[in-house]
Amino acid sequence: MSHSRDRQGWRSRLPGRSPEEGFRWQGREVSRLEGFADAVFAFAITLLVVSLEVPRGFDGFMEVIRGFPAFIASFLTLVLFWNAHYHYFRRYGLEDAYTRWMTLMILLMVLFAVYPLKFLFGLLLPFGSVNAPHIETWAQLKRLYVIYGLGLGGLYSLYMALYFHALRLRRELGLSEIEVILTEAPLWNFAINVLICLISVTIAVFEWSTAWPGIIYSVLVPLFLTLNGWWHRRRVRAVRARQEQRY
Repeated sequence: MSHSRDRQGWRSRLPGRSPEEGFRWQGREVSRLEGFADAVFAFAITLLVVSLEVPRGFDGFMEVIRGFPAFIASFLTLVLFWNAHYHYFRRYGLEDAYTRWMTLMILLMVLFAVYPLKFLFGLLLPFGSVNAPHIETWAQLKRLYVIYGLGLGGLYSLYMALYFHALRLRRELGLSEIEVILTEAPLWNFAINVLICLISVTIAVFEWSTAWPGIIYSVLVPLFLTLNGWWHRRRVRAVRARQEQRY
């Protein structure tokens, strides 16, 4: 028993283990579900490696170097989804059947997304690579837009369902007014991403533009996510000001 308490105290002092400001973390220990999710994310990142075999010549070595930017972009994309999953479990500590099934579906989508991510960022960041992916026709580009938009939108939808589940259980979890706002913020972030993915797919399907299905991700996503963050931070400040006046 004392060994367990010592281990828990040691874990609580690790960097990043402290609860975020304004939110009481209810998930302290890593559950079997979260551990399994971490293993799947780690396996997905392993699949991003261009080749497990060390190049035998300088040309092969340079080909690996040229593919490194695409690897970094794919890695960071997976890390963003892992971080959202991490925060969900730390914030709410939910392990019910709904959370388990949503997590399993997320992991399925993550594993499926590995090679499309490698292809997409290899296409966008070739850096002179001889073996870089390429698109030959508009029909192929259209299919890429649709596959990427539906896949990414589906993954964001699953995260949106997770956070909506936590919001629905706000009374059972004992969430404060500020914690409810901090739960709604990522929920709206995911909803915005889903909407933009659907807009991109719609533009591609109806062939309204060959460039805008991709451009809107770099234009609309930062704009609307910034506005969403500003709005919810303003709500948090308003609640804190009202609480300070009360006391």
